[in-house]
Amino acid sequence: MTQMITDPYAAWVAELAIDVFVKASLVLGTAGLVTWALRECSAATRHAVWTIAFGCLLVMPFLSASMPGWTVRGLNVGIAVSESRAEAATNHDCDCAIMSGMNRSDFVTGAGAPLSRVGRPDLAPRGDLVGRDTPGSAIPIGAMLFITWGVGAVVVLGRFLLGAFQVHRIARRAAECSLDVRSVAVPLAHGLGIKRELRVLVSDEITVPLSWGLLAPVVLLPRAADAWTVDRKRVVLLHELAHAKRFDYAAHVLCELAKSIYWPNPLVWFAARLNSIECERACDDLALDAGVRSDTYAGHLVDIARGQLRVAPRGAFAMARPSSLATRVKSILTEGLERSPMSRLALIIVGLAGLALVLPTATLDLWGRGKPGTNVIQRVLQSGGSVDQRIAELDDRDARVRRFAAWALGELERERGVRPLIEHLVDDDADVRLVSAWALGEIKDHMAIVPLIELLEDDDPLVREMAVLSLGEIEDESAISPLLDAVERDRDLMEPAIWALGEIGDEAYSARRALLRELGSRARNNRQVWTGRLGSTGAARDLSGDLNDLIDALGSRDAELRCSAAEWLGVRGDERAVEPLLDTLRDPDPAVRAMAVWALDEINPSRH
Repeated sequence: MTQMITDPYAAWVAELAIDVFVKASLVLGTAGLVTWALRECSAATRHAVWTIAFGCLLVMPFLSASMPGWTVRGLNVGIAVSESRAEAATNHDCDCAIMSGMNRSDFVTGAGAPLSRVGRPDLAPRGDLVGRDTPGSAIPIGAMLFITWGVGAVVVLGRFLLGAFQVHRIARRAAECSLDVRSVAVPLAHGLGIKRELRVLVSDEITVPLSWGLLAPVVLLPRAADAWTVDRKRVVLLHELAHAKRFDYAAHVLCELAKSIYWPNPLVWFAARLNSIECERACDDLALDAGVRSDTYAGHLVDIARGQLRVAPRGAFAMARPSSLATRVKSILTEGLERSPMSRLALIIVGLAGLALVLPTATLDLWGRGKPGTNVIQRVLQSGGSVDQRIAELDDRDARVRRFAAWALGELERERGVRPLIEHLVDDDADVRLVSAWALGEIKDHMAIVPLIELLEDDDPLVREMAVLSLGEIEDESAISPLLDAVERDRDLMEPAIWALGEIGDEAYSARRALLRELGSRARNNRQVWTGRLGSTGAARDLSGDLNDLIDALGSRDAELRCSAAEWLGVRGDERAVEPLLDTLRDPDPAVRAMAVWALDEINPSRH
């Protein structure tokens, strides 16, 4: 289970967590600025802003995980996660070589690249690139953080649910209110336009009025309410019924859910407190707007707070909590404040503004990878998947998802993936056609020969090149004549064709020798054994073992550095490098492209 959490799940869990926590701060900070700008407006308006902000926090993880991302140039956030350790293995019996570490002439003369069967390089372990797993190691920090967050979320949410359960039990044991209370409550409910089922109950277990419930709101009054004056009953019921009219309990549930998810973020707790105060002030304003004198209302509120002998349960709205009493009384007694309720049009406008904020914020790529469409869900997919899942992903609307699915089908090497891959040799996206051709070369099914031959006339030169190499991988003599025709049409395909003809074997010997003679190069066997590093030793010294550094090196101006980075990503076998390596298939240097081909084959999910 630890391995499941840490490789590769710890990485994307940690990235997603930091994404949504940082973005939550952006959303709440924006909401705070908006409510400050609306300080002259009614409390109902500010409460709506906070409520929509908490709603945005709840959808943030889903949007961040499922939507393509965008990045800000220069913005790069890094975390330390438990990485898969690379293993350097010696293999002097590999079938053939790769174009990495050679110039184009080396490739022509036979030191060409295989697409899949090259072995791991003969390397001495390096402390900066190769790590060692120690038996009995401690739980990785990613797993520890995830477990800690989960425990905290359960505690915070459990506290709210326990409070709601306590109120539910109190309501079940409570008695119906007296006729005097009902005679005040019913006209007030009708006057406020409350059409839902509403119950007013009296209980000995509370000392302060409570409001509770989503669909069927309940107002709980202390037993002493029977002895209250009509004026106090009206004040209390107006405030509690205001919660029911405004559907405040639904907003309260949203806030509690957000607190349970984002509990380590102190801004969430601060915002929740401000949201609670604005909610109570909005209900106070509604009562005052109904004609209650401000000094009378404040006096009753203070008296009820003084008479509170027990702490009110957290699962309900208590009319007078001491923590916010001073702020509310000051607001009640201040003349000239805007107290009108929020209109539906204003609520819709605020909601649309919140949506306009949360969409770009949720899709912001804090990791600075600059890879549109590379999001957390795609990185999770890189941990493996069934053939059926990959085939389904070939029809995804996102071309990068289709491209990744094609790579995964090539690594799974199942015959069921051949026909769907052939269908995507005519995909609208050239990168999908490119990787689909590579995948068919990995599977080596003869059904793909004719479609790959047709692909030799593709508009994209790198797609044509990959079709040549994949035909060499399948090693069927029926491809000899089409390969020679392709070289006649496109002389840039001569070197890949020489390698492909060498893979086909004796049947293609004379054709391969003719192409080599045309170039003025002596013939050499394709099959060759490695005796040293794959890439440039000098370039390797400039690389660290950090995954992000290796990925960044793929964009270097130094072709040797790019080649070495691709090599080490293949040695590491970390599936998070697949997307950058798929991009490297478009590198202008053929040696770098060949190393990317090799590395993509080394990152094989079926080995896990």
